[in-house]
Amino acid sequence: MSCKKFGLVALIFMIMFILSENVAAMTFSKIEKIGEVGFPTQAPYHGFPIRGEFYNSGTPYVEEYNYSDDGTPVKTYTKGTARFGSEPNDLYCQYDFNLDFSDKPIKFGGKNNYILGLDGSDKDIFSIENNGGLKLYVIYHNYCVTQLNILGTQKNGKWVNYIDSKKISETYFGGNEGYKKDGGIIYDVPTCRNDTIVIKYRRWHWKGMSEPEGEFRFKWDDAAQWFGVEHIVY
Repeated sequence: MSCKKFGLVALIFMIMFILSENVAAMTFSKIEKIGEVGFPTQAPYHGFPIRGEFYNSGTPYVEEYNYSDDGTPVKTYTKGTARFGSEPNDLYCQYDFNLDFSDKPIKFGGKNNYILGLDGSDKDIFSIENNGGLKLYVIYHNYCVTQLNILGTQKNGKWVNYIDSKKISETYFGGNEGYKKDGGIIYDVPTCRNDTIVIKYRRWHWKGMSEPEGEFRFKWDDAAQWFGVEHIVY
């Protein structure tokens, strides 16, 4: 084979390799709110409001004189398990209103496999659509301080907590969060950008919230089955 033909064949193989890598790379298409769970601040409720669940083993209690935005009575739950999604391997939430907040009364993960325990404050739940076949979710709380977790499955079905905003704050901002100190960090709801999940952050000041001052980019590494981290300051 001539050098010219060999070079052409090598070029074709290189292009095919690059194309196959792009096809294989997992991408994220949408982050969508699918539910809520937890106790709103100073709410006069007898349990946890839970919304958007496909299944809930708890017994509902109809809160008197309290109504949702759509005009229906608020229902709360004391103890049980909820599943967000119609498939058996979707996100599960185990809750117990009788436990103290410090005892982590709300737990998230797979069926009988709870990997994330949180206090009972209200949480928004988002699903992260992707083409990699993974179950990925955002658990997000933002009232004076942010609590943000991204959890889900790996290829082998194991549930893991991929991203924890508390660890991010400790690593990059000395743990300075929320309203307790001027300049505390507040995180936005994540967005997706191809193979990357983006979380913007702001600073809380006594005079008001700042515009976004930077972002964290969590790019998926298929070989590591984890996210890489890049910190961008605007």
